[in-house]
Amino acid sequence: MGWLRRLKGAFFIALFLAAFFYVSSLNFRPPERMDLLQRFVMETVGPVVKSFGNISGLIESTVGEYIWLRRVREENEGLRERVAGLERKLIEYQEAYIENLRLRRLLDFRSTIQGEAAAAQVVVHDMTGWFQTLIVDKGFRDDIAPDMPVVNDEGVIGRILDVSDHYARVLMITDPGSAVDAIVQRNRVRGILGGKDANGCLLKYVRGNLDVQVGDLIITSGKDGLFPKGLRLGVVQGIFKDPVDLFQKIEVKPLVRLSALEELLIIKKGTVIPDVAMGN
Repeated sequence: MGWLRRLKGAFFIALFLAAFFYVSSLNFRPPERMDLLQRFVMETVGPVVKSFGNISGLIESTVGEYIWLRRVREENEGLRERVAGLERKLIEYQEAYIENLRLRRLLDFRSTIQGEAAAAQVVVHDMTGWFQTLIVDKGFRDDIAPDMPVVNDEGVIGRILDVSDHYARVLMITDPGSAVDAIVQRNRVRGILGGKDANGCLLKYVRGNLDVQVGDLIITSGKDGLFPKGLRLGVVQGIFKDPVDLFQKIEVKPLVRLSALEELLIIKKGTVIPDVAMGN
């Protein structure tokens, strides 16, 4: 039966072509009223040709719109990639600008120090909460040794804990194992600044009858043999007195934003910090 369907299809195609050529041949005949056969063929073939023309126009329009939409889509994709690239460059420029500001402040502070100090970058910041330590990219080969003070332009960060050839570990002042001999700048009341947690410190061994106020600036006393005198440590943010306790509980907020550290200075032995360097 397949050959019969193919035969029918071929017959209708041949019939359509014959009718089409017949109508076309009318263009070569002198003008006169069409006879019955001519009118029948014209009325039959005309709608088919018209529909074919409409379909061809629709297809052409659809193909044109598809090509146009595809071109627009490609242009939009290119624009999106360009915008993404510009945004990445903007972020890079902003980061470079912020880094430049940090380094400029650190350099300005370095110029006020009378002695030798080594600039270093933070490589690892311990985020476990068990230890308040940093690893920096300066070590034994850079003449870095344990117990050297670590600071930036905001204040004290901590001290060098241990050293390898190219790296060193810094114990921050917020670590419970840290202890810095400190005084209240306003009236020279003395205590030991120790770490409490990641967000603060405690000024210990200050008698309950001594005058310490919220907002007082705490600085290094220089009497522990580690930190030069006059380095800024933090600001008193809470005082708690217990009538049965000999000492006050004094909470101190470090001046340095320890969680955001990227660059710092390591002060080498024998370096003197003028009072003006730390804003005293």
